[in-house]
Amino acid sequence: MNLWKSMSVYTISNLSRQAIGFVLLPVITGYLSAGQNGDLTTITSMVTFVGSFMILSAPGAINLEYFRQDQGKENFPTYISSALVNPLILFLILTLFTFLFGSSLAAWLEIPNQWIYAIPLLSLTILLPQVLSIIYQARSQPVQYAAYNLSMTLLDLLFSILLIVGLSMNWEGRLIGNYGTKILFGIIALFLLYRSGLLQIKVNWTYTKDALFFGLPLILHILSANIMDLSDQFFIREMVGKEELGIYSIGYKVGMIILILQAAVVMAWRPFLFKELKEITPKKKKKIVQLSYLIMAGLVLAAGILYLISPLLFKYLVLKPEYHDGIKYVGIIALAYVFLGWYKMFSSYIIYTKHNKYLSYIAIFNIIFNLLLNYFLIKNYGAMGAAYATTISYFCFFVITAVVSQRVYPLPWLFFLKKNIHDL
Repeated sequence: MNLWKSMSVYTISNLSRQAIGFVLLPVITGYLSAGQNGDLTTITSMVTFVGSFMILSAPGAINLEYFRQDQGKENFPTYISSALVNPLILFLILTLFTFLFGSSLAAWLEIPNQWIYAIPLLSLTILLPQVLSIIYQARSQPVQYAAYNLSMTLLDLLFSILLIVGLSMNWEGRLIGNYGTKILFGIIALFLLYRSGLLQIKVNWTYTKDALFFGLPLILHILSANIMDLSDQFFIREMVGKEELGIYSIGYKVGMIILILQAAVVMAWRPFLFKELKEITPKKKKKIVQLSYLIMAGLVLAAGILYLISPLLFKYLVLKPEYHDGIKYVGIIALAYVFLGWYKMFSSYIIYTKHNKYLSYIAIFNIIFNLLLNYFLIKNYGAMGAAYATTISYFCFFVITAVVSQRVYPLPWLFFLKKNIHDL
């Protein structure tokens, strides 16, 4: 399946998988108050944050090993099982810390203790579905990827509606529906990996170490985006109020359509790119640049369309008037995720060349920069300041990463200027 067909399948699959947030908008805005939605947003953001740290980029290490085969093709199943050891160890450590200090965090956030204690387990549920999805992407099997993820999405949707609407479980019903489904499909992923011979009950500590050294420099790189999402929500909750956080999160969900789109694009783009880079030629370099510009322009166009149709989305999907003010956040959040998509495209070259330390340096700068922006902009502009901070941070993220990627893997990004100069 070629790049564009793969990209189409991944886009449709990802849009469908992430569309659960939009399908549930009438349920969330009809059955939850803004304050309850603020609590739901806080817990899910914390789980995303902890999960991105806990899995230690194990799926990324597995993905790169599939293409580079540094340990040998025949040892790939052992590499997968060995790479999974690191997240499991970290899960045990974080579980201990959560039981030691979780009650204080729960009291501060005014959230039931059991949900704070459950955060490490909820965070771990993303690991096996991600690994199986990575394998499908690496093997260029978008149909299998879509079937697995769409099935998980459908059950998540039905389970959540049943618990929220049928059993009146409020925001807790959404959490149980979401993460209960991930646990089930994690078990299915484990079975499918083992049955296909891609997972062995065997650990090679050399491979575990290799996966760890791949993941460690990327921790800050991966956490930076999640810290940005989590920090703006904590700042809004503390400086403006959890009711405004609930409103902000609805506008954020609509703007996140661009996040869904660019994530699907990168899923199809990265395997294609890695294959091209393995046997690169000057002609292929120019082709890569031209395709990159086309994709980047497409994301801008998509953000513009989303901004224009957002009034219709709010009119038909957001039921309670108290949430309607969230529409003002859509455009700026959509633009932020355009810049994040651009950043991911350029970071692929740094990851391929294993210069992951540069991503850590960039992440450290961006985390500090974003925290400062959040404080000062929210102080002056309220919750809208958080949206401004996110957009500015992602733009800086992209620019710095583009410069670094050109240093580690030069490409003819200005080929059209050279052609014009030659014509003169």
